[in-house]
Amino acid sequence: MSKINKVLSYLLFGLLLLGSPANQALADGISDDSSQGGRFQITIDFNDAKEAEWALESINKMKSKKVMQGYEDGNFRPNQPVTRVEAIVTAVRLMGMEEEAKAKSAQTKLFFKDANLIEQQYGWAKGYIAVALENGLFDASEDAIQPDKPASRVWVASLLVRALGLQSEAMKQMTTIPDFQDADQIPAGAVGYINVAVEEGIVSGYPDHTFKPNKHVTRAEMAALLERTNDGLLERSGAITVSGIITDIDFDSSNVTEDVYGNGAAGGTITIKTFNEDSLKFFLSPDLLVQYHSRFIRADQLVKDDQVTLAVKGNTVVEAALAEMTQAPVPGNKEEQEEDNEEAKEDWNSALGIHELEIKIKAGDKQELKLEYKSKNGKTESEMETKSDGHKVKAEGQEAKAFVEKMLEEMALTPVMSKEEIVKQVLSSFQIGQDKVVELEIEIKFSNGKKVEIEIENEEEDDD
Repeated sequence: MSKINKVLSYLLFGLLLLGSPANQALADGISDDSSQGGRFQITIDFNDAKEAEWALESINKMKSKKVMQGYEDGNFRPNQPVTRVEAIVTAVRLMGMEEEAKAKSAQTKLFFKDANLIEQQYGWAKGYIAVALENGLFDASEDAIQPDKPASRVWVASLLVRALGLQSEAMKQMTTIPDFQDADQIPAGAVGYINVAVEEGIVSGYPDHTFKPNKHVTRAEMAALLERTNDGLLERSGAITVSGIITDIDFDSSNVTEDVYGNGAAGGTITIKTFNEDSLKFFLSPDLLVQYHSRFIRADQLVKDDQVTLAVKGNTVVEAALAEMTQAPVPGNKEEQEEDNEEAKEDWNSALGIHELEIKIKAGDKQELKLEYKSKNGKTESEMETKSDGHKVKAEGQEAKAFVEKMLEEMALTPVMSKEEIVKQVLSSFQIGQDKVVELEIEIKFSNGKKVEIEIENEEEDDD
């Protein structure tokens, strides 16, 4: 009996036992705080933040990157639908093209049917729309922006896939039916984009296995979608993601490096020991905001033994997050921080040097298995799905976490392994012979920045 069937049994038991997962001065909302013996903290507060606590980290990150803003009354209005023009503007900002948008002439002509409406009511957004148009963010068949229309999930997902430059990948998947119960409600011309958006981790379905393509996207949801897209933009710009423990950090005015925009800036250096045991050194600006859950500290507040995740481009840190801190705590709710640290410590210890892992196996006897694991900023996400003789079981969250991490420990994958060794370890862990494999896809991102991709395809044996 292969482990695919064992996994299926495990998931069925888990589902029965646990059930399915239920479970502008004032407008800026930015304030500084400090406490004796603590680290200098930068908080981003909105009066209505508690209305969407689940998205607070995403909201604050998009605010810190100046992608999304609050309102003059001090609110963010997280549950308010985002309009199409707002979605376009945030996508252009996320792509780093705001200055280009602002530089567009007021005389720029837009050849949409509602160009007059845009001119009269959304003149401030003309430059953003023009840049979006020049960069292929619209469907070629769109003849109107409908700027004030609430943006739907299918429309926003398609927009963000285009922002990532994945149009050709979407075209290749136009005939693949998305794995949602309401897939027939997804417009035919958007099917490929939804498939890619799901693959890229931009969007997912609901617990009832629907996608709800026409559901309006709220501002809180938009922040979360933008944050996920940001990860893809960083990777496609050449950035790598590394994580580990700080072994040395030094800020000296003699350290000068070119930042991501080509501007010379005094900075420092940071050395980390990754969870793959590599020692890596990078340039780091002291002014860089480092995210710690929904709060921030400046990079010059980092200390030795802090656990961090760094996005690095051209040997310079362009984004950073603190998963677990040592010594002086960030000012704030002590109990909340202790809880955050315990959660981060538990998840980081189980990361085993892997940021992301995706395994897809199609074996004989109509068996399929899909495993996904992601560790980000000290928090992990896991998902398992099995199919056997047409019977499908899927588990996420705590239902999958323990089993996936057990499999990670059993595989013991490292960046020094060859592709052949990785394949052998994976198949051995699932007790599947390589001669039984019809299709195998493995993608791993290690904590030292190394990425490994493996694809194997064999001819399927006839039943007779």
